[in-house]
Amino acid sequence: MFGDYWILWYSISNSYSVINSDFELLLDTYLASNTQKDFSNTLSDQIPVSDSLKLSETIHNYLKDCNNPYSPPNTSSDTLDTSHRNISKHYLFDSKRIQIYYSSELVLKTVHPAIAYYCNTSTANTDVTFDIYLKNDNLYLFKNGELMSCVPKREYHLLQGKFIMQLLCSLHNKVEQDWIGTLHGSTITDGNSSILFVGKSGKGKSTLSALLATNGFELLADDVSPLLSENQHIYYNPSSISIKEGAFNLLQPLVKNFEKLPIVEFNKTKGQLKYMPCTKPKQDHYPCHAIVLVNYVSESETIIEPISIKHILETIIEDSWLSPNPKHAQQFLDWLQKVKLYQVTYSDTNSVSSEISALFKQFNYQNQ
Repeated sequence: MFGDYWILWYSISNSYSVINSDFELLLDTYLASNTQKDFSNTLSDQIPVSDSLKLSETIHNYLKDCNNPYSPPNTSSDTLDTSHRNISKHYLFDSKRIQIYYSSELVLKTVHPAIAYYCNTSTANTDVTFDIYLKNDNLYLFKNGELMSCVPKREYHLLQGKFIMQLLCSLHNKVEQDWIGTLHGSTITDGNSSILFVGKSGKGKSTLSALLATNGFELLADDVSPLLSENQHIYYNPSSISIKEGAFNLLQPLVKNFEKLPIVEFNKTKGQLKYMPCTKPKQDHYPCHAIVLVNYVSESETIIEPISIKHILETIIEDSWLSPNPKHAQQFLDWLQKVKLYQVTYSDTNSVSSEISALFKQFNYQNQ
């Protein structure tokens, strides 16, 4: 139980549901009833029979929706077609050498801009080779010759997510089954612990991360924050911060050589983007002490206030990948119980940096 809410995990669908205490009580009563009549009789002292019938139907439909079987992404039986190796890029992440083959400039834009900072001219032996290509309107991702993902081109974001997961596995010497999930949010560290910033698109999540990265903090992960099962720490994701056009003027005077960062246009929906590389933190992973929902409001004061698990989970779940393993689901719920939950509303960059700094100091003091 989280305050006034319960979080239920449905294993068959690998889905999470946030319900209030009243609905949880009704759900328990429904599940304990052998028949519709039993359920109505149990509630007869409190509500009319007609209302209990409506409630029964509502709960039935709720359970039906929550128990749609989870099906892993389809994997085709296609084998690697090396004829699509039209563009080759080499990347150096510390001592790990990665080579990626792309079939076209458009396909290259799916992952390269976010890791272009690590592009290297060396053609020394590589540790890992990826192939990404478009064939028959499907995007393919291979890792060392093994098919990792095949998705319709319009669902390119699924391939991006799979690529980041496999890249993280390579960099941290893990396998996909080692992770609780990859959370849709940006993580900042002060060198001792970390805070995960979440928010709907356009609410200033990445912009705030960029601002904090110019004010003495370090970026641990932008957009995709990987949570490991072994220690429940968030791990380093080397992707650069994606900055939307609306934040260009704000960041230009604050970020050295910001105007020299190339503009990337992948599609009309995303518009113009710049990818801002950041210095790697001293460690590869840090404990996370808070999840903060970001809410940029023009000309507002900076306010940090507690927020319910309902708002946080509804924001974080939609674009996150969470492991279907029951052990990992329990770990995720236990982890959520430990972290503090806040919302930050801001417009002034200096003020919000000061408030986040105070939050870090508070966590570090409490965890001494």
